[in-house]
Amino acid sequence: MAINKAKAEIEALAASGVGIELGNVGVQPYAHVRGVEVPSPPWDRAAYDILIVIPFAYDEKAELDGFYLELPYQYGGSNHNRVNGQEITHNGKTWKLVSWHYADGQAFNPKYDTIESHIVHCKGFFLHRGATNAK
Repeated sequence: MAINKAKAEIEALAASGVGIELGNVGVQPYAHVRGVEVPSPPWDRAAYDILIVIPFAYDEKAELDGFYLELPYQYGGSNHNRVNGQEITHNGKTWKLVSWHYADGQAFNPKYDTIESHIVHCKGFFLHRGATNAK
C-alpha cells in the first residue's frame, strides 16, 4: 500500500494523544479524527468526528482536501450550506462531504503540509475562518 507516509503521520499523532486512526471505506483509506472541538453554539455539540480522505498517492505528491462530517449535526438549528456533498457509511455511521477547500494560491503543499496541518485547516470550517468558499 502506498500510504506509508500517512500511516506514520497518523501513528505519531495518535501517540501524541490525538484521537485519530487510519481506516478504510471500501478500499479508500481515511483518517478518522475523533473529538474535533467546535463552538457550541452555533453547532449543536462541542465536538464532532471527521473523516479525511487519504489519497493512495499521498506518499508522493497528492494533496489533502475537504473532509466528511459525521451525521446528524445541526448548525444554528439547521443545516450548514457547505455540508452538501456525497454521503458515505463508515463504522455503521453516515458521513457527509463538507465543501471546505484551501484558499486560492494556498493549496495543501505535500512538501510542507501534513495530516496534522490539514486537521487544523478543517477546524477552520467550524470556526468560520476565511477561505475562498467561506459561508
